[in-house]
Amino acid sequence: MSKIKLIGSLVLNTFIFVSVIVVATRLAINSPASYRMFTTQSNILCGVAAGIMIVFEILILIKKKSELPLWVKTFKMVSVTGVSLTFLVVTFYLGFVAISQGYSYFILFRGNNLFFHFLTPVAGIISFILFEGTKEIKYKYTFFNMIHMICYTIFYTINVCIHLKPDGTVERTYDWYYFVVGGIGTFPFVIIAMIIFTYGIGFGLWIANRSIAKTNLFEARQMD
Repeated sequence: MSKIKLIGSLVLNTFIFVSVIVVATRLAINSPASYRMFTTQSNILCGVAAGIMIVFEILILIKKKSELPLWVKTFKMVSVTGVSLTFLVVTFYLGFVAISQGYSYFILFRGNNLFFHFLTPVAGIISFILFEGTKEIKYKYTFFNMIHMICYTIFYTINVCIHLKPDGTVERTYDWYYFVVGGIGTFPFVIIAMIIFTYGIGFGLWIANRSIAKTNLFEARQMD
């Protein structure tokens, strides 16, 4: 792993780790209900992955390790898939939902949301693709990217069924992502689409990561 890539990854992972700790702590104090959101969960997962990356990257810098373990690289991919899903859903879906509800599109990019909806996901994407490229993550590992989304889908489905009204809708209080706006009849299709979308994101990240690794970008200065 080149020194440039290592330092670039370390800087971005440190940013992710610190921002997640700060925002997650603020949410725990001021808005603990936020922990039921995929956004919060995915960012915390990314923060954990970043923290693990930091430990191993420091060990590489002090020459106690020569390379990141495969499981660490795979875990980072899984976590970045989650925050990428958060970023894309907010940017291309929830932002416009906010407008339809009479709010500004940018209300979802203020305060804590600036970090969890934008800065942390972007830092995760850049670090994984640009500085952490590897040929070691096998294609079959891309299916691990689905675990969090599938678990959350089960949770969200149970939540919807519990709070389902006779007319087939769910109160906004319990339909946090407006997935049942079209009624319970459209809900299964929304869920299937989200699962497919999640896999597509993870696969795309995997391809981009491998592509950068094959170009040997930043490999001019190797670790001594």
